[in-house]
Amino acid sequence: MRLVEFRDNTHCKPNSGLQAVMLRYLSLTVFAAVFALAGCATTQTQSEERPIVGGANVARSVVLCQTKLIDLQSRLGEPSRDGVLGRTRILTWIVSWDPLVKYLGVMADDNGTVVDVYWNLPSEIQWSPVNRCK
Repeated sequence: MRLVEFRDNTHCKPNSGLQAVMLRYLSLTVFAAVFALAGCATTQTQSEERPIVGGANVARSVVLCQTKLIDLQSRLGEPSRDGVLGRTRILTWIVSWDPLVKYLGVMADDNGTVVDVYWNLPSEIQWSPVNRCK
């Protein structure tokens, strides 16, 4: 069974109406897939997280070995993440979008004192938190 008839080796024409329908369906499917994937390239999704008014000033005011988590939480609200790395607590807040996301990350000791800070670094720079107050 021949699926395609060639003319002058430059044009192709479907042999049947079914093939034309299948070709149209395939092109619409590819178009829909590309359109759906284009939505994945957005920088901000709909979520509960919102930029924190005055958050950049709070982030800049963090003083290693002095700032307390309780103070940051009262000024910034609940963190976006509150986790543990090894045995050390790590908290992060999304402070702003302009248009890139600006993160504040802190590492705290057992007393709730900030012992390392990550503020608005490019994503290419990896943060490896360490206790800078020892």
